[in-house]
Amino acid sequence: MFPLKIPSSSIVKNTVKSAFKGKRVPATLASLTVVFAYYLISMLVSGMASVMNNYFELLAIGIFVISAVFILLPLLLGVVRFFWRLTGGADDNPTAVFYYFSSSFLYKRAIKLALLLAFRCACVTVVCLLPYIIVFTLSNTWIYQFLGTEMPLWVAGMTLLESFLQVTGFFVAFILSLRYYLTPVVAVMDDDLLLLEAVHISVMVSHRSVSAFGGLIASLIGWILLSFFVIPLIYTVPLLLGCYVVHGRFALVNYNLSLDYYEKEGYNLSI
Repeated sequence: MFPLKIPSSSIVKNTVKSAFKGKRVPATLASLTVVFAYYLISMLVSGMASVMNNYFELLAIGIFVISAVFILLPLLLGVVRFFWRLTGGADDNPTAVFYYFSSSFLYKRAIKLALLLAFRCACVTVVCLLPYIIVFTLSNTWIYQFLGTEMPLWVAGMTLLESFLQVTGFFVAFILSLRYYLTPVVAVMDDDLLLLEAVHISVMVSHRSVSAFGGLIASLIGWILLSFFVIPLIYTVPLLLGCYVVHGRFALVNYNLSLDYYEKEGYNLSI
C-alpha cells in the first residue's frame, strides 16, 4: 500500500492560517469581490423580476444565468488562481482576481471551462435520472391518452418509486460529479494546459483525494452554516477558499508522489 496520505483537515486549516499571515486583508478583499458581484447581480435581477410579469420573470432568470456564466464564473476562477498563488507564497494585488478578463484568450478559457464542467455534470445527471425519467413517463396519463389506451392499475402504485428514484438519481449524480471538483485548481496552474487534460487530472486525483475532501468539508460545516448570516462571510469565504486550494495542492502533490512511487516499485501505470 502507498505509504503517503493526504494531510488531515487540521493540517490543511493550519497551512491556510500560516499562508494568510500578513495577507489577511488582500485575501479578504479578493474573496469578497465575487461575493459582492453575486449580490449585485442578484439584486439587479430581482429588481427586474419585481416589475415584470410572469413571462418576463423567465427573462430575468435567463439574464442571471448568462451573468453567472460570463461574469461570475470567470471572476471565481480568478479568485481560485489568486488563492493558489497566495498559498504558494505570491504577493498579488487583490485586483488579480480579474485576471481572466485581461485578455480574450484567458476569458474564453474561463468560459470554456465553465461550460465544459456544466456539460459534464449535466450529462452525468441525465444518465443517473434515466430510471426516474422512465418511471415518471410511465406514470403520467398523457402518454396513455396519446397511445389511446387506458392507464394500467399498477401505475398508481409507482409514486413512491418515482420519488425514490429521483432522490437517488440526484444523489448519485452529485457523488459522481465530485470527480471534477479539482478541475479549477488544475486549470489555474498552467494557462497552456488543455482543459480536457485538466478534467482528466481531476478525475484521476479525485479517486485518492475525494474522501479527504469530504472530511475537510465536514470539519468546516460550522463555518459554512455561519456564512448564511452574511456578515461572517468576511472571515468564512477566505477560509473556505483557502482550504479548498490548499487541499487541492496537497492532493496533487500526493498524486504525483504516488506516480513516482509506483514507477520505482515497477507497477504497470498504463492500466
